[in-house]
Amino acid sequence: MAAVIIQVLRSTSEFSDSAKVFWNYIIIESARPPEIGERRLGRLERGELAASNRRRMPMNFVSTAAITLLPGEAAWRSRKVQYYKGNWNSIESIIPEFELKPFSAGEQEPSNPFLQTVMRKPLSPAERYMPIGVVSHAYSLAPHCEVANLCRKGIIDAGIDSEELEYEIGLSELGEWMNFRIYLPSRYEFVDDAGNKLGLRLECFNSVDGSARLVIVFGWLRFVCSNGLVIGETKIEIKEKHGERLDLAEIAARIQPALNAALEDGAKMRAWQSQKVEIEAVASWADNQLAEKWGKKAAARVFHICDSGKDVELDDPFAGGPATRKPIRYVASVPGAPDRASTKYDVAQAMSFVASNRRNTEERLTFQYVIQTLLSQLPSTGPAGQSGI
Repeated sequence: MAAVIIQVLRSTSEFSDSAKVFWNYIIIESARPPEIGERRLGRLERGELAASNRRRMPMNFVSTAAITLLPGEAAWRSRKVQYYKGNWNSIESIIPEFELKPFSAGEQEPSNPFLQTVMRKPLSPAERYMPIGVVSHAYSLAPHCEVANLCRKGIIDAGIDSEELEYEIGLSELGEWMNFRIYLPSRYEFVDDAGNKLGLRLECFNSVDGSARLVIVFGWLRFVCSNGLVIGETKIEIKEKHGERLDLAEIAARIQPALNAALEDGAKMRAWQSQKVEIEAVASWADNQLAEKWGKKAAARVFHICDSGKDVELDDPFAGGPATRKPIRYVASVPGAPDRASTKYDVAQAMSFVASNRRNTEERLTFQYVIQTLLSQLPSTGPAGQSGI
């Protein structure tokens, strides 16, 4: 596994020098013999780091078999994001820690009375503190590890055994942004009429530099093509109230209601499967409501996936005319897509495919979250003349 990690991370050589400190620490140190990790783990379990009240270990002390780097490219505000998969202990161990320090030109210099610096703590004995951003004195730091722990606690408090959970985490180059994921067990899966399975997962987005709100959302992952779909009102936003500090304690308590809302999505997806659509109606909707919200390029891709089951690229993105009339070329069949969409569910999956392939993670979530609203604007017919949901 260590050789695989080295090979994958070497492809990130275009990272900035300061970012390489973060990634290279994982590359170099993960190659150490596993017995070192075993000895260190034993010391940790005996409570030598009791001050932190939780088990923390640098990457070199984590068994490399316990963590995997996921392929693919992602970005957050033009910064590269690397995703990992592993058990809870291994995921928790690579989450960077931060603290607030005075904003000044040096130790002996006066500090700014209005601003403070967000600093990343050293990730190895060879590293020093790394400045991440500048925030006001009213800013409340939401530590990645505390947020991830509270998300996990909320899931466990909802009655799900921790041994049944699977985890992924995405971290920006300097670790200031995090996308934490928890995958729920198979009994929560939705199986569509074609036999394709959709798994339920929690996604958490957090930044420690004040550039983005803390957002938690439940969504569905279609295994055949890795599409992400957000349907119900499962989005949780934790934000400061006027004159008050950020209350992270409410995260765990709000997980259960959001999970209950997500479990109601099955009925909506079954209804979509019974809602029939005509391709002409899909074209008109793509040229108008969808293009207005997502842009003509994304609208064109959705339409052609619905019309042919294949993804497309625009030969001339600047050509005039509606989205569905743009000159295109077919590039690949979309896994799980029918040759022609006949239901709202088919259209939802085409939208999900396009949304999930947005390289920018914030855009991906924004696209996914409006799928249900846009789909409600698509004319359809169903049982007893029922129209779109």
